[in-house]
Amino acid sequence: MNLKYKILAVLAAGIALTACGGSGTPASTPASSTVPASSHVAEEGVTEPINLQTWTLDDLDDTQTTTFVSASITSGVQNGKLTAKVFGYDIYKKEEIENLAVGDKITFHEEGAAQDQCVTTEVKSIERNDQHHLVSINGGMEQPGGLDLKLEDDDTYRTMTFDDYPLYYEMGEKTMPLAEDVVLKDSSADPQAEAVETTGADAVAAAINADPDNWTTYNTTLVVQGGKVLEVRRIWVP
Repeated sequence: MNLKYKILAVLAAGIALTACGGSGTPASTPASSTVPASSHVAEEGVTEPINLQTWTLDDLDDTQTTTFVSASITSGVQNGKLTAKVFGYDIYKKEEIENLAVGDKITFHEEGAAQDQCVTTEVKSIERNDQHHLVSINGGMEQPGGLDLKLEDDDTYRTMTFDDYPLYYEMGEKTMPLAEDVVLKDSSADPQAEAVETTGADAVAAAINADPDNWTTYNTTLVVQGGKVLEVRRIWVP
C-alpha cells in the first residue's frame, strides 16, 4: 500500500474572531472536538483554507500517513519520548485566491492563535504582484484584517510574514516516542551547511538534549507516522 504524505499547514488575520467550524461553536472548543471536515460547509462567498477542519493532532497517530509538521521541542527527550508544540499555517487553492474579489470574505488564523480560533474578514482591497506571485489583502499583515499570501510550487497559496515564514498557529502539544531507527538531519550550523545525520533513538535524544533551546517552529520539522517520530530535521535560520 502506498503511504499518503501530508505537509501540515493552515491560515491568518482578520476581524471577527470565531471558532473554526462555523456558527454555534465557542472559540474555546478544543482542537480535537472541532467539526469534522465531512460535515463542514463553507459559507457562500467565504474563502477558507484548504486544511481548515481537516486535521488534528490525533492524525499523527495514523499508521498509513507520514506527516511533516513544524514543531517546537519544548521539553527535550525524556525516556525516549519527545514533547513538542505542533504548529500549522493556512493554505488556499490557487484558483480561489486568483478569483478573490473586493466584497468577498476570507478566513484565516492570526499568528499564535489556537487551531480552533479563526477570523473572517471582508476583502476591501487586493494588490497582486504577478512577477513574484504575491497577494496582499487589505494592506497586508501590517494592517488590521490584512493578510499576505505567497504562491508555492504546488499551486497553492500560503500565508506569509515579513521574513517569508508562514504565519503559524498553534495546534497543541504532543508527546511522541522516537522510532528506534529515527534519523536527525541537522544543517543548522550555517546557510551552506550539509545536513549532519545522526541515527538511532539514543543518539538523537542526546543530540536534542545537548542543545535544548534551539528547536523552534522556524527551524524544526518532525516527520511522524503511527505516533512515532521517524525523522527530526533542523535547518539554519538567521
